[in-house]
Formats: sequence, structure tokens, C-alpha cells
Amino acid sequence: MDVNALLQQGPIVLDGAMGTMLQNAGLPLGQLPETYNLLHPEIVTDIHRQYLQAGARVVLANTFGANAHKLAGSGLAPEEAIAAGVRCAKEAAKAFDGAYVGLDIGPIGELLFPMGQLAFDEAYELFAEQVEAGVKAGADAIFIETMTDLYEAKAAVLAAKENTDLPVFATMIFDEKGKLLTGGDVPSVVALLEGLRVDALGINCGMGPKQMMPILEEILEYASIPVIVKPNAGLPKQKENEVYYDVEPDE
Repeated sequence: MDVNALLQQGPIVLDGAMGTMLQNAGLPLGQLPETYNLLHPEIVTDIHRQYLQAGARVVLANTFGANAHKLAGSGLAPEEAIAAGVRCAKEAAKAFDGAYVGLDIGPIGELLFPMGQLAFDEAYELFAEQVEAGVKAGADAIFIETMTDLYEAKAAVLAAKENTDLPVFATMIFDEKGKLLTGGDVPSVVALLEGLRVDALGINCGMGPKQMMPILEEILEYASIPVIVKPNAGLPKQKENEVYYDVEPDE
């Protein structure tokens, strides 16, 4: 059974944040999270294991920023970071029947032309390199997350669809008015992503569950494929120089 077949059985519980968990485990501010795939694989594997024990059926590898642009100057190549990240997730998943590992792909970190300097073809190649490394490492699905620009999301989805037969999922970040950073709205996002034949689409990060509900309801109104929702644990707040989130576990 693949992830798409699992979708036919009903809702799937995904995992939660990786970056904050790594920081709690000692990742210094400013250090790339993907370095821990090689420096401290036991920590990364344990985080995946905690999510699986909490009921997740799919865990996303610690590969969110594993593109050549973000890794430049780190001494770490995308294929190396992705191979190690997927390996950590698969190590945790093997103890849980029916658990799957997704390759996590986040934004490149630079806006595409004309709003930025990065060409569409360059973005496509950066994403394709990640996808090919994820397939080689044995990922079960491709999760494109935290996209604020529909043009960049298109480059990522095309790179995934044209370089693998794995299921492809895509989630965007909207503001409370239902707009992307670059101005797209819910209907345009749904139309483009469904036109690119993603297997599920939705919203992640940026807002807590309460703030996401109106956006989610609009997505559900337009979408004809499965919908993903991954909110923050509320909105970040600060107390005594410590950042915390205001939604408690029970809620």
C-alpha cells in the first residue's frame, strides 16, 4: 500500500514541527537543521519516533532546507543531507507497521523573477536535485511545504511530477485574509495545484488552528482532492526571552 492508497481509507495523521524539536534537543540558533542528520542522527531519529508513537502515520525527513542554495557554504551537499535525513526517518518508521516517510521540500530561500533574481528554470533544477536524491534514498512521497509564492510552488511540483512517480503533496502559507505573500488567493492556488495533478494540497505553518479555520473552509469549498492542514500550536509569543506557543496539547 502506498500513501495514496492510505488516503482512501480516511484521514491520515502527519507529524509536527522538526526545527523547534531540534532546538529543544540542542541545535544552536543559526545552525542548519539538516546538519544534524549527519552529526546527531540519533536525535533526529528519536524525534521521528516520538511523532510515530504519538500516532503519526507519515513522518517527514529533516530535509526542509536541503537545497543547494540554502546549503551553499555549509560543506554539505543536498544528496548527502537528504540521504542521511531519509535514513533517519526510515530507521524510526521500521518499528511501526504502516508508517511512511516523506521527503520534505521547503522554499529555496530566494524569490523568483520578476519579484526576485532567481530564474524559474534554476528553481526547477534545485528542486529536481532534491527530488532525485529523495527517490534514491527511498522516500515514499514528496511533501512540498511552506510555499508563499505560487510560481515557486509550480517549479517544485513540476520538478517532483517530472522526476518521480511518487505521490506529490503541496501546502502553502496564507495570511489571515487568505492571500499568499506574492498575492495569490485560495481559488488560484487550488486551481493551479489541481491542474498540476498534485495528490493533496492545503495549508501549513504561519497560523494557529483558530486562525486557519476560515482559510481551510475556503480551501474545502474549492478543492476536489484530499486537503492537508498543519497549523502551528497557536501563534508564537514571548515570555522572559523564551518563545512559546499558546495552544496546549489537549486543545
